[in-house]
Amino acid sequence: MDEPVPGKLRGPNTWKDDFVWYYEVEKGGIFDLRQLYMFQYQWFQKEHMNHWQDNSKYIEDFYLHRLRPDGVQENLIWWRMKKRYNDYTYYTCKMDWQNFGAKETEVMYNDKKLKVWKAGVGLRVWWWVQWDPFNRWEKSFLGKIRKWFFTWVLNQEMEDHRDKCRELALRHENHLKQWFEMTTDIPMPRSWFPEEGFKYKKVRGQERDFANLPRKPDPQI
Repeated sequence: MDEPVPGKLRGPNTWKDDFVWYYEVEKGGIFDLRQLYMFQYQWFQKEHMNHWQDNSKYIEDFYLHRLRPDGVQENLIWWRMKKRYNDYTYYTCKMDWQNFGAKETEVMYNDKKLKVWKAGVGLRVWWWVQWDPFNRWEKSFLGKIRKWFFTWVLNQEMEDHRDKCRELALRHENHLKQWFEMTTDIPMPRSWFPEEGFKYKKVRGQERDFANLPRKPDPQI
């Protein structure tokens, strides 16, 4: 049975698609774009987010790569994901990601020469709770009184799911900001990925860097 396309919301704050959070993260600078891709992919896999349609780990719906004769690149990436809570409840995420004006360059960091990109990066992310994706309520007796049932019987449970989905979205937003060395909305623990893809921080008084230290996973919903 096919599920509805998560990128097509039937309307905000309807009982079927309950929009909970949206954010944009944009920054220009010097980044390791390959590490950004790996960081994002591993973060979503750690949170058990799979492709919205076939439930696979390949969450990419669209990828466009343009290369100009002068070596400047542009990437357009669409990810469409869902996290199953039960047969009637899914947390759904839609992310549109663009790298523009990207050109490969070299930098010195911690006495090492690294190949990175000078680029602008923009990410736009939508989150919502999707109720009854297989339309099972429509075919049952409760489907005829669903407005009353969801408003009065399951109202608190629905609010709890909105809060959990919003918490998941906020953690992703702040992890992104941390990766780009932007100000986060809440205090953040040390990330398991280096900032901007290559800035492993030195431990004060020691020669080891954070890449070699054990990393504690973040709590999951």
